[in-house]
Amino acid sequence: MKLIIFDLDGTLVDTLQDLADSCNHVLRENGFPEHAEVAYKYFVGNGVRTLVERALPQQARNAETIEKVKQDFIAYYSIHAQDHTKPYTGITQLLKLLKEKGYLISVASNKYHEATVALVDFYFPDIKFDLVLGHRADRPAKPDPDIVFDTLKTLNIAKEDCYYVGDSSVDMITASKAGVTAVGVTWGFRTEEELREHGATYIVHNAADVLNVI
Repeated sequence: MKLIIFDLDGTLVDTLQDLADSCNHVLRENGFPEHAEVAYKYFVGNGVRTLVERALPQQARNAETIEKVKQDFIAYYSIHAQDHTKPYTGITQLLKLLKEKGYLISVASNKYHEATVALVDFYFPDIKFDLVLGHRADRPAKPDPDIVFDTLKTLNIAKEDCYYVGDSSVDMITASKAGVTAVGVTWGFRTEEELREHGATYIVHNAADVLNVI
């Protein structure tokens, strides 16, 4: 195996509080009810538009309102994305070890691309990722495997030589559709049961376990 692709939110960094605080802020500003932080574990994972749609009341889920609240969220979150976010325990050390051992490492996230790049640059300034991709407006979001195919093509790696590490069913399905090995992490936003049900080849409980798998 030559390449390890990582999801971002819930896998490399714990972004839940900043996502919840930002979404609750724009919901409040637009006159909609807020949600408990734990609810956002199930709102996130499919991109910012879906996050907003899930957070809005059913009767407000029309295209105009979703777009308005989405743009408000992006504007606010872009300023507050580092208020409470932090890398998970052992992640920075894991990434350094992978690079030392000669692996390629990349990020493939459903977070919009600009925020993905900004968070990676901010929290891992000393680590040279070989590629960082967030969701781009003209491309499908995960679980469509397009982002993995783009990564494999850009880095000239065969799917048989790649692991995909993530914390949700979206990640496990993405890996399966792309034909790469799926590694589910239990420290993120979703449960071990969800990861197993959606095709995780391996389950890891701490960052160091990733090295044991590969």
